[in-house]
Amino acid sequence: MSFVWSKARIVVACLLLLGVAAPMPRAAEGQEQTLHIGLTQEPAVLNPIVATLALESDVAQFIFSGLTRYDERGNRIPDLAQEIPTRANGGISADNRTLTYHMVHNAFWHDGVPVTSEDVKFTFDAQMNPKNNVATRTPYDEIARVETPDKYTVRIVLKRPWAPALDAFSDRNAGAIIPAHLLAKYDDLNHVDFNGAPIGSGPYRLVSWQRGSQMILEADPRFYRGPAKIKHIVLRFLTADNTMMIALRTHEIDMADTLNLSTYLNLGNVPGMLPALNAKTFWEHLTFNTGRAPLDDRRVRLALCYGFDVHEIFAKVAHGLGLLGPTSENPATPWFNRRLDYYPYDPAHAARLLDEAGWKLGPDGIRAKDGKRLELTFVSTAGNQTREQTEIILQQYWKAIGVDVTIKNGPASMVFALAANGGPLYSGNYDVALSAFVTATPDPEQINVNEEDRVPPNGNNFAFYRNHEISELEERAASTFDVPTRKRLYDRIQEIELRDVPYYVIRWAAITDMRSTNLEGVRPTIVGSTFWNVADWQFK
Repeated sequence: MSFVWSKARIVVACLLLLGVAAPMPRAAEGQEQTLHIGLTQEPAVLNPIVATLALESDVAQFIFSGLTRYDERGNRIPDLAQEIPTRANGGISADNRTLTYHMVHNAFWHDGVPVTSEDVKFTFDAQMNPKNNVATRTPYDEIARVETPDKYTVRIVLKRPWAPALDAFSDRNAGAIIPAHLLAKYDDLNHVDFNGAPIGSGPYRLVSWQRGSQMILEADPRFYRGPAKIKHIVLRFLTADNTMMIALRTHEIDMADTLNLSTYLNLGNVPGMLPALNAKTFWEHLTFNTGRAPLDDRRVRLALCYGFDVHEIFAKVAHGLGLLGPTSENPATPWFNRRLDYYPYDPAHAARLLDEAGWKLGPDGIRAKDGKRLELTFVSTAGNQTREQTEIILQQYWKAIGVDVTIKNGPASMVFALAANGGPLYSGNYDVALSAFVTATPDPEQINVNEEDRVPPNGNNFAFYRNHEISELEERAASTFDVPTRKRLYDRIQEIELRDVPYYVIRWAAITDMRSTNLEGVRPTIVGSTFWNVADWQFK
């Protein structure tokens, strides 16, 4: 599914030559400290309702709060809620259809207005408002209503028992709570000023956002868990690998989170910096657009899978960092179907499949059918060297079996833009995509990417994959709290995924970051964001 500057004049000069704006100066000795974080992407918006990027969920950790969040082990822990609902504490009703949350009484929006149950109800209403261009309505579409029996009690009434509902209203995209007193007056939230100048209830408030350069954040003294230990944070948008490496080597930033793998490998040892590899539910995968020819034909999709060596890419591009597992469940978790494996590299079998599908090899080495060449448009995020290297390798592999591939990359904000804004994934204007999903919760359900009614604009089924059986299985698995039953159903779902290959996972990434040895309190989580406990970070 992802830090400031001012050393010597020569460093600033080098950065300016690379097109990097002059940084905010570091605090002098005795002044308040500032943490400078480098990010490989820049958010498009900062409203969790209409955000689409995993990075935007990361930035939400600073500014917003949820009813719940996740600790470093992926466990649900309270945020605005006082405790996680269970059957034992009365938070889950006997019929599994009602979840009750009791909120803290000392949370305030950054403008001083109290955070109440009405804000949770409004967040639900905004998530379900058909006028809002949301990336997903999962799992909110399984909620019948949100009740507010008093100022600090939230009662979530479900349409049916639904295990993933426990992950609703967590501190991320499509979950973080937004202020009713500022936003209820709008018919929709797609283009409101709030999206670039949000008011949240998280540990930091946004001071400024210089597009293309940086964001400045300041600790909110009223934060309900106590003021963050570091007063100021500057987020630098360093989308070019070389720029990020210079910033780390010169200590112009204190931390870089979710580094591109190529940057991490090229950095080597940086004195005063601690490199880290963190396990993550982050699946780098190929998406095949099954909604249009030629990839609406399963034989063509399978030919592409047989037509390259996933183990070579893992070794040469990923340098063996991470895990291998071909389906949407992480092989490090008990939900992975261990009977499944990758298709072997077999170009002869790939050729036979294409022949069967009617694509015959032409004199120029490219296949054709009914006078049309077998041409594919391949999209990914520009500037990510790991993905660009993978694309080139795949382009060569697939050319060898008679497929002509054109690479058409763009910035993440464009690739993942909603269809109304021209995004290729949401509009279906592509053939193959190389991207990642970050599984944002510990629950194994993949409704938003697998179900037939979750094709855009109703979800993130970017493969435009329509299979009634897998949709039905996803529904059955999510509607029970019984773990053995769920395990059996998710095993079958993965079998269908690998049979039909709407997606083909090429690796489960190990999240790579680097941070100052003087920074304490960072506890990366297996799900969610590294910044989940940023209020606890401090310098030695």
